[in-house]
Amino acid sequence: MRHDETCPESLLRRWWLTGLGIAIVACLSAPALWADGVPPPPRQRAERLTFDPDQYRWIRTADPVPGTEDGDLDIVRQWVAREDFKTARKAVKEWIKTYGPESPRYPEALYLQGTAHLELGDYRAADDAYQALLNDFPGSPYAAEALSARFRIAEQYLAGKRRKAMWGLLRVKDREGGLKIMDDVLVNYTDTPLAEKAQLTKANYYYDRGEFELAEEEYARFAHDFPRSRYQPKALLWSAYAALASFPGIQFDDISLIEAKERFEQFLDRYPDQAVQLEVPVLLDQIASTRADKTNAIARFYERTDQPKAARYYYRATVTQWPNTPAAAEAKTRLRALGEIGLTDEAHASAPN
Repeated sequence: MRHDETCPESLLRRWWLTGLGIAIVACLSAPALWADGVPPPPRQRAERLTFDPDQYRWIRTADPVPGTEDGDLDIVRQWVAREDFKTARKAVKEWIKTYGPESPRYPEALYLQGTAHLELGDYRAADDAYQALLNDFPGSPYAAEALSARFRIAEQYLAGKRRKAMWGLLRVKDREGGLKIMDDVLVNYTDTPLAEKAQLTKANYYYDRGEFELAEEEYARFAHDFPRSRYQPKALLWSAYAALASFPGIQFDDISLIEAKERFEQFLDRYPDQAVQLEVPVLLDQIASTRADKTNAIARFYERTDQPKAARYYYRATVTQWPNTPAAAEAKTRLRALGEIGLTDEAHASAPN
């Protein structure tokens, strides 16, 4: 006896078989869509527009074709645009494995790979990708973007952000790595705006860490190498501040005070209005007073050790070089105590600068 094809059981069996058949067909036709294991993202809007000069309007670019060299990389771009960097990283890894360096779009793939790593906080892997792009494809349209991204990585390192180490088991600070990237920019990309920024960033980094001697050198180098920069006044001023801050005290050499004086005077000469607002003349007076104190301290040492001739020499130097300081008044008192009535022209001429 034939089953009635309209009975519920028969309809259910036919529906199940038909659904299975559709699923099988879909699976058989899916390799292009899932070739790299990463599907295209759901479309929210036109992914890319291209200007058509013939029609004089923007038209939507055709959707990427999965399973093709261009299509798969365009899909990576879509995931990056949606800021799904984990999916993008997986997809671009598969793309590089499938199509390799021979592809004309390989530099773009390296850039997308570096971007995915960077946004996920894997700075070392990101820098490796960007560096490969810059080393092997310096003329690529993505080279400038890769260089900017490396600069961003260097800033993160200098700020104390940690990078992966020991196969990702540890995260360590790598400020030296940041400085190396800055130096690479300065040496190999001197004709780019980032070179100027790298030099100033290094100087600011050392100053903020209290490494004033290094900061002074970097600011001075900036002032010398980038004379037309809009940051030139800042570099000159802060090189003077750094030199002043690096002076450890009157018992030590005063070379840093001399350098600070010279740079403050340069700033005063070039930018007089700003210098007055920033009280640079007051700082110059303080430097003079400190140098006078130091010279007077040397004189007192020689006086204590029964070397009156040397003591008188340094007391005279205090008076002649810094006559309007408290140290000069003290030096005059000590000179009288040592039997010297007044200062001669010879004494004035022999005083150190």
